[in-house]
Amino acid sequence: MKLQSSQVVAATASAPASATPLWRVIARALESDIRQRVVLPGDKLPTEHELSARFAANRHTVRRALAWLQERGLVESTQGRGSFVRRPAIQFRIGRRTRFSDVIAQAAADPRTETLVLDVRACESHVAAALGLRPGAPVVFLERLGLANGEPIGISRHHFSFDRFPTFAEIYARSRSITRTLLDSGVPDYTRKRTRISTRLPSPRECELLRLPRHVPLIVSQSWNVDGLDRPLEYGEARLASDRVEIEIEAEPRPSLD
Repeated sequence: MKLQSSQVVAATASAPASATPLWRVIARALESDIRQRVVLPGDKLPTEHELSARFAANRHTVRRALAWLQERGLVESTQGRGSFVRRPAIQFRIGRRTRFSDVIAQAAADPRTETLVLDVRACESHVAAALGLRPGAPVVFLERLGLANGEPIGISRHHFSFDRFPTFAEIYARSRSITRTLLDSGVPDYTRKRTRISTRLPSPRECELLRLPRHVPLIVSQSWNVDGLDRPLEYGEARLASDRVEIEIEAEPRPSLD
């Protein structure tokens, strides 16, 4: 139950000096709203002016309450935009066998992957270089949207040589799994040889798919995967919502001295 301004004033006026400070009363009321999902992840909290009026408090007191909530990881504040309920972060671990769908599955009670695009197209120069192909050679292009508990987390793009995997689309249609498709195509395992991480602002389409404000940057993870014979297998990109994902780099095991 939310406190009314009159209740806060009355309680403050009659309370002894040792009573709970008003900033903590405000913080706990807002925390209760967040815990009980009165406000949802990504929602904007009332402005400092509105909170001051609601709790009969000055702005300094309201700011102290918001700072406490931010320290606890419940809200995030941006100067000029206000405070928002923080979305729970997904741990995106990057190692030798990182799989986009596995990250979503391990981090969510309700993981889901939606296929957005699956076609054959002429490859761009950077894709050709990654796969050891000539520019313009045909590649299988797969784009998917990953969701965790109904919340979009990231968009993944995958490129494979069409000459090497001419039946990729047909096999993938049966399982909707990249790993299963490659296994059925004669590739029992593959590993990540190289990763590059950068950031940029999302495009209008990415904002729409990820339900992401235009000012929130994407984390872009580019990957170069190889098969068991160290031959180029896949070039991929994961475009992740930075307010929902934390990147964790797995250390490579030390080589044996024996």
